[in-house]
Amino acid sequence: MEQVLLFIVEDAFQLSGRGCVLVPGPVAEPGGPVLRVGDPIRLLKPDGQSIDTTVRGVEINGRRPHPAVLTAPILLPREITRDQVPRGTQVLAIKQSLSLGTPRPL
Repeated sequence: MEQVLLFIVEDAFQLSGRGCVLVPGPVAEPGGPVLRVGDPIRLLKPDGQSIDTTVRGVEINGRRPHPAVLTAPILLPREITRDQVPRGTQVLAIKQSLSLGTPRPL
């Protein structure tokens, strides 16, 4: 199963009643995968441990086109907390779920 780097976590915070939100730091190159709600991702922590999970939401405010690279914060499932995702964690898309090309509306 091939993995593609989406971004490296710059910060993470917990929203009451929603879950953990990851704030992107350095991002991958333009033309990469389009990430959708429900897509599987792998969180590769700096200590080498990983967490396999899914995207619960993409935090884009207002109406704007999907960016060429993922620069919007993403929401994780409620069972993953901020303490589990340290700064420097790599967010990897799992290749089987990726779609290249024109993004669908969120």
